[in-house]
Amino acid sequence: MEEILKVEDLSIIYKTDLETVYAVNGISFSLKQGETLGLVGETGAGKTTTAMGIMGLLPKRTARITSGQILFENQNVCTLKEREMERIRGQKISMIFQDPMTALNPVLTVGDQIGEALYLHNEEGLSQKEIDKKTEETLELVGIPKERKNDYPYQFSGGMRQRVVIAIALVCNPKLLIADEPTTALDVTIQAQILSMICDLQRKYGTSVIMITHDLGVVAETCDKVGIMYAGEIVEYGTLEDIFTGKDHHPYTTGLFGSIPNLQENARRLHPIEGLMPDPTNLPKGCKFAPRCSHCTELCKNKQPEVWEKDGHQIRCHLFSSSEMKQQRMNSENAKEAGK
Repeated sequence: MEEILKVEDLSIIYKTDLETVYAVNGISFSLKQGETLGLVGETGAGKTTTAMGIMGLLPKRTARITSGQILFENQNVCTLKEREMERIRGQKISMIFQDPMTALNPVLTVGDQIGEALYLHNEEGLSQKEIDKKTEETLELVGIPKERKNDYPYQFSGGMRQRVVIAIALVCNPKLLIADEPTTALDVTIQAQILSMICDLQRKYGTSVIMITHDLGVVAETCDKVGIMYAGEIVEYGTLEDIFTGKDHHPYTTGLFGSIPNLQENARRLHPIEGLMPDPTNLPKGCKFAPRCSHCTELCKNKQPEVWEKDGHQIRCHLFSSSEMKQQRMNSENAKEAGK
């Protein structure tokens, strides 16, 4: 399959007169046509900032891409002027924003807001009648009756507003769709409907998707690849099988799985990750996860770990990249196996 997106060594900061926030720190990943990549991590990990960088929506006065490049269809979007980016944004790359109430304009009908993208990217020379027809078709596609195109956002429930936001993102049949926590604040039945709809539309149009979420269950249902983000870095990256059924994991990934409730009769107690994510204005010198990691050593505190890779599965941790710590890990695993 054709590679549609490639992010290489991307770093993004937010700089003010008082401090500098290191939001994204040297991340790399790629996405092929029709694939879904899940970006998972706690609030503040840099997931939305990464998405905003790809969309070219970083605030001009404070945000800055300090290194790396974002290649979309082999074109570095970081070097494009705003007018050039406007021709891509909304047409070839679209985004489902996190909160449908703030993403929608309360004084415009949903039909006008969906049709606006067609007005802005009307390369086919569609007439007003054709734009109206396309708007109605897109509403029907996301499960909203076309008769409701003249209604306002306040007349819809939370799940219906999220469907409208999805319709806006999909009306131009983009090649890349970024879904920023599309099921946040929705009840579980509506969540399932929204995810099923995104998957159906992806199969229909061959769209590539970046799914930003906290929910590992959502990732398991929808994604082909997974990037685990922590403090602006991708600490583990691989296929769905690598992350969910593989043997080797970053301690942070292990902690995320340990925080998932298990409803089985003999289920273990939850093991939440102790502590908080580090201050992005004052990140640790070595491994960013070291202050919360049970495997932490002096090496972890003082040296940034290198990326260990096996068959495309990448882990940024001294337990895998340092020969001394690798031996300690293997001894620990052998002891556990012997005790079973």
